[in-house]
Amino acid sequence: MKLFDRLLVVSVLGLTTVTFLLGGCVTNTTVQNKVPDQSGKPEKTDNLYRAQIHTERSAEYYRLGKMAVALEAAEMAVAASSSYAPAYNMLGIVNMELKQDDKAQQAFERALKISPNDSETLNNLGWLICDRQSPAKGMPYFEQALRNPVYATPERAYYNIGVCSRRMGDMVRAETQLSAALQRQPNFAPALYELAEMRFAQGQLKTAENLLAQHNQLVQAPSVAALYLGARIARQMGDKTAEASYIQQLRRRYPDARETRQALEER
Repeated sequence: MKLFDRLLVVSVLGLTTVTFLLGGCVTNTTVQNKVPDQSGKPEKTDNLYRAQIHTERSAEYYRLGKMAVALEAAEMAVAASSSYAPAYNMLGIVNMELKQDDKAQQAFERALKISPNDSETLNNLGWLICDRQSPAKGMPYFEQALRNPVYATPERAYYNIGVCSRRMGDMVRAETQLSAALQRQPNFAPALYELAEMRFAQGQLKTAENLLAQHNQLVQAPSVAALYLGARIARQMGDKTAEASYIQQLRRRYPDARETRQALEER
């Protein structure tokens, strides 16, 4: 699996948006929680408010990599309100990270029963099925997510279709969908990386180099996969200086990674 950073974005308007990029192809989930007015809340609203707070706590602990606490908070969220779809979505995300696939799928499906057209949950469930079961079976969920005219981040579903198409050997569709992701969001780093890998495999080294450079400028720190790809591109281009730089970064940041050993062996 390629590992990408988890991202947390919090707006200043009381609307919390949490975007997760999970390992592998990117699974992207946006959980939006607006804290309701607390004055004169009936008991039902109290329960919803607690579910929202626990969901946000789960998201924050997830971002920090504290999965046990994230799971506990997500479970508290669904216990507080059985009608709050983002809580089940968050529970699915955490269980997916913990490789509890059946529980993750059940949580996503519960979220969709409450909110059938939620594109982010559809995208999450599609990725779970694509990654853990069958790429072909995951496609309908991405496609349904994209049919939602108010889907705020369709580049994520386009990206996942591209990655799953590549796994199925459909390179034409993979390239089309990854390009669609970048057309929607030109600075969508995961799509830049995936296209760089494809161009490298096709022998288009300069294009691969440029795409990877764009990717690396957008991320806080390049992943082990990105650094290894950079080393391979530089080696094929005969750029010893760039290759040495990538290998040095691999040794410093990921000394025990398989990719680091391979880069050293291939040098």
